[in-house]
Order: sequence, then C-alpha cells, then structure tokens
Amino acid sequence: MLRDANFGDLLVGGRQPEAYDHLFVSIQSYNSQRLAEQFPADHFAYVVVDEFHHAAALSYQRLLDHVRPQVLLGLTATPERSDELDVLGFFGGHLSAQIRLPDAINRKLLCPFQYFGVSDEVDLRGLQWQRGGYRTDDLDRIYTGNDRRAGLVIDKVHEILLNPKQACGLGFCVSVAHAEYMAAKFNQAGVQADCLSGQSNREHRAEVQGRLRRREINFLFVVDLYNEGIDIPDVDTVLFLRPTESLTVFLQQLGRGLRLNDGKDCLTVLDFIGQAHRNFRFDLRYRALLSDPLWSVAEQVEQGFTHLPAGCTIQMERYARQHVLENIRQAIRHARPALVREIADLAAALRRPPSLAEFLEHHDLQPEDIYRRKVCWSRLCVEAGVRDDFHDPDESVLGRGLHRLQHVNSSEHIQSLLLLLKHGNDVSKLNEADERRLVMLDLCLWGRDKLPPSAAESLQRLYANPTLREELVELLGYRLGCVDEVPPALQLPFVCPLTLHAFYTRDEILAALGHWTRSKQKEMREGVLYLSTLSADVFLFTMNKTETHFSPTTMYQDYAINEHLFHWQSQSTTSPESPTGHRYIGHEKLGHTVLLFGREDKKAGDLSAPFAFLGPARYVSHAGSRPMSITWRLERPLPAKLLRRMARLAVG
Repeated sequence: MLRDANFGDLLVGGRQPEAYDHLFVSIQSYNSQRLAEQFPADHFAYVVVDEFHHAAALSYQRLLDHVRPQVLLGLTATPERSDELDVLGFFGGHLSAQIRLPDAINRKLLCPFQYFGVSDEVDLRGLQWQRGGYRTDDLDRIYTGNDRRAGLVIDKVHEILLNPKQACGLGFCVSVAHAEYMAAKFNQAGVQADCLSGQSNREHRAEVQGRLRRREINFLFVVDLYNEGIDIPDVDTVLFLRPTESLTVFLQQLGRGLRLNDGKDCLTVLDFIGQAHRNFRFDLRYRALLSDPLWSVAEQVEQGFTHLPAGCTIQMERYARQHVLENIRQAIRHARPALVREIADLAAALRRPPSLAEFLEHHDLQPEDIYRRKVCWSRLCVEAGVRDDFHDPDESVLGRGLHRLQHVNSSEHIQSLLLLLKHGNDVSKLNEADERRLVMLDLCLWGRDKLPPSAAESLQRLYANPTLREELVELLGYRLGCVDEVPPALQLPFVCPLTLHAFYTRDEILAALGHWTRSKQKEMREGVLYLSTLSADVFLFTMNKTETHFSPTTMYQDYAINEHLFHWQSQSTTSPESPTGHRYIGHEKLGHTVLLFGREDKKAGDLSAPFAFLGPARYVSHAGSRPMSITWRLERPLPAKLLRRMARLAVG
C-alpha cells in the first residue's frame, strides 16, 4: 500500500524487527512478545487496527487498554456485531467514515456479481430457533446425506456456469460432515472438489488453496473458514448451501468472491433458498445489496431488483421468489408485535431499557422500519413494558411527523435543530436562518395544515408533548451519527440554510429559500421556480420518469454527464429567444443564481422522495428549443454516491 519496501519492520510469524519505530505486528505477536510491558502507552503516535470488529476480544483489549496514540484508526468490513459487544465505544459511538458494498462495487473497488436465487425443496419452517438462528445439528441432519438436494446443487452448477471445470468456487456448508459430503458428491459427478474446516492445519490449508488457484480442483467446500481474513482473488463462484442468519457472516462470505482479479468479469452466486423459519431475515441481506438501503425490499423482489450496483443482477426462480416474499410479508404483518417482543428481549439482556440507537444497531434496522408503522418508538417501549405510559396530546400527529424525518442527513441542520430544541420557548435569539430551519422542521412534523403560526408557538407545542419531544431529540441524534461525510462549504448571496449534497423535501427547500413562510405557502406545480426577490432560478427534477406520474410533455431528460456537468431540459414551452431562455443563458451576467435539486424517483415507500441538493450551477451550452437542452457546470463536483444516482438512469 505504501509502495516502499524499505518502510517499517515486521513482527509476525517468527520474524523479529530491527527497529520499533514503524511496526507491522499481528495481535498474537503483540501479546506473546509483551510489547505492552516494553513501551510506554504513548510510544506509538499512530495505531492502525485491522479487523476492528474483534476489538471486544480479550487479545485486542490488551492492546487497546494500553496504547494511547494521537490517532487510533480502526478498519473493518463488518462493524456490526451480533453478540452485543461494543466496538464503536472507542470512537464516541460513531463511524468516522464508511463505504457500503454497493458503493465499493460502483467505484470498482470490488467486482460486480450475478446472483441466482435457486428454489430449494428443503422446508426449515418447523425447526427450532435458538439464540438468533437455527441449531447446527438440525441443519446438519437435513443437508448431510441428502442426495436429492446435492443433485440439485450439481445440476444448477452445470446449468448456470459456462464451464464448471474452469470455475474457482467456494461452497459454504453447515458442518464438517456436510463439507466432506458435498466434496464427495461433486467428485462423483466429475467436478473436482475438496473440503476444509477450522480443524484443518495450516499446511493442508495452503496446499488445498493452491490447488484451487491452479484449477486442479474447481470447488472448495468450507465451514467456519474463509469468512474473513483470507484473500483468494481467483474465486469467481460462491455457493450458499446453508441459510446464513448473520448479515455480517453473509457479507463476509459474499466478499470472498468480490476481490478484483485479472480475467474475472464478475462473481457468480448461487443461493439455495427454501422455506425459512419466520424469524429468518431475508430482507436484511437484500437490503445490504441495494444501491439505496431505504428502498422497499419486497417491492424490489417483485420488480426484479431494479436498484443494484452497476453491472450487478439478481435473478430468482419462481418458488425462491415466493419463499422470500412470503418471509418478508410475514415479517411486515407481524412487525409491531415482533418489535415489541424484541424491545423487551433486548431490555432483559441489557437489564435496562434500550435506546433507540441501541435497538436499531442491535437488530440491523433503519428508523424507517419503526416509523413506517405510524407508531412512535416511545409507544412501542410502553407496550414492551420497559417504560411508563405517557399521554402526549399530539402523539398520533407527531408519530407521522417523525416518519417524515427519515431523510434528514445534514449535520449542520441537525445540530442547529438540536440547539433550537434546547432553547425552551425562548425565540428571541433566533436569526433568520434558524427561523427557517424551524419552519422546515415544522413542515415535516406537523404538515402544512397544522403548521404552528409562530416560532414561539412551535416550541410551546413541542414542549407540551415532552415524551415525543425527547424522542425527536433522540432520533435527530441518531440521524447525526449516520452522517458519513463532510460536504464542501456553500456560499450564496442570500440566506439559505441548506447543506450541499444533503437531502430535502420540496417543502423544506421552499421554506429554506424563504418562498414558504408560516403564513404563506404558494403551490409549486412545475419543477422550475424563479424567485425574483433572490434573483435565483430553482430547478427540481426527478430522474426516473414514468407515465404513471408524468405526461409525455413533462418527461424531460435530466442526468449527470459526469461529476462536473449536468444535462437538463427546460419546460416544453421555453425557447432560447424567450425571456426565460435569455435568463438561463445569461444568468451570470445578470447576477442570477441557478440551484439544482434532483432525485431518482417520485416516491420513497409511502412518502414523496426527497431531493439531493446538487448546488449552484453555471451555464455552459444549450441545444434545441421548446424544450431547451442545457448543460450546466456544477460549482462543486458530485460525490461518488450522488453521481451514481444522478447518472445511472440517464436517457441517451
């Protein structure tokens, strides 16, 4: 990584360093060499710990309890833990930076995948569910020795792979016996295979791994091995031969085949899907693969997964799709009782009521999973018996309002709101930007019909609902912890409490620009708005236009050409000779500001989708008339995740 073979020293595998200034050391060698006793706590100014999800383990604790560096950097592909041990406590409870698997694929850090959901006749609905998963003995009894299922696996390998005898594949099994059985069945079918487990010694592992790389064997069946820490870039096929309850383990196993390698265009995944126990969570794994985790997984399964990373596909056989949909819909039907039960269980484990953030992180949930039920977190806690009942007068209204806050992702906006909520009823110190932020919040919480007539009455109404106000603060705090980037500074010639590249509803945008106030909300029917008081043109556009929501005259072509340039079409009546066209073309000379806001789809679940603020733009060129096709240069380049959203649905 440093491209300097002379940098640093190794302390691992029997190798001893010449110096201890820049040290690369395994956690085992750090402990066995008793480095904590040899060096003071501040000896190392910069400490990097890989696989940081193991930080709660005793071996890592010996290191972390001793060192006091100026900078501690923890790296992990899987920050989620299923054992309730906290690894984020070293960093104030927050991730400093993260990249989701879809973003890594889009940035070509990992290869794309083609995922096949294969219908499996195995029925696991009646199995016992213990400690968050199936019992290994039960699965072993069903899979090992099941010639009919093994035959299905072999048939599908031949059907889907171009040439199984050229494959370099991993098959994840439930037990050593299962791995040995599958290897034997593949060999009998003429596909060379072997097996390994955590019991295999290092020399045997290296020998078998070498045979796989040389294609002397084509499939390696493993158990409790290769989930992490093993890099085999040659792997181009993954077989999921057992249900994997843990999202972390699923992503680790999938990741074994996502390494980039010469000659590998994509990873082929065969997932054998039978009828699962009602507690099994199909939605978690598919949500992790979507380009936007807020998309409805059930809708994506039904629609054929239209929102995947570039070059990726998911194809499901008929019954596999039915099994997944039934599992997801059953979870939705029983969601409220299940949520209540899970809150009570976590409270019992913690011996105290869980916070909203603790519950969401423990169960790999999004706030949307709670608030789309039109119920608040505090009410669920009452039903779970972990808090006293409350009687806030606006509970039902605010419950829906909290649901409308799920898009908020501007750290500046959230921090300002948290300060406002701590002011009590004192609005004397509010500046114009703060007043607009409060209007933005009220439009989400109360809606236009119940908008409080003044800032003072807004805060008074919130303080009259103490439980929901407390929950609002907790939710905003959680949303603040989810912000994973620092946007460039935005300078505009007028007051505008918007953050570049953050998401806002149409109502919030109009309130932030002062076009909407508490006493005046003019309807905006088109996606263009000229604000004469600000000398600003505001463009709001939707990328994915369908005839369901748009007429032929409004299905414009709006898309990012690259991170700097954006193609936009005017309304169908605008020509270069018109006053509006003149203003667009000559906006810089006229001193006008042009602001762009874009979104992929009109709806996000049962709500209107928010717009990403792409920022100010400058005219570059135009073509055509009625409508005009204009190329704008963005003042600030689009970040990778927004570029993917704004360019992926481009119309050529």
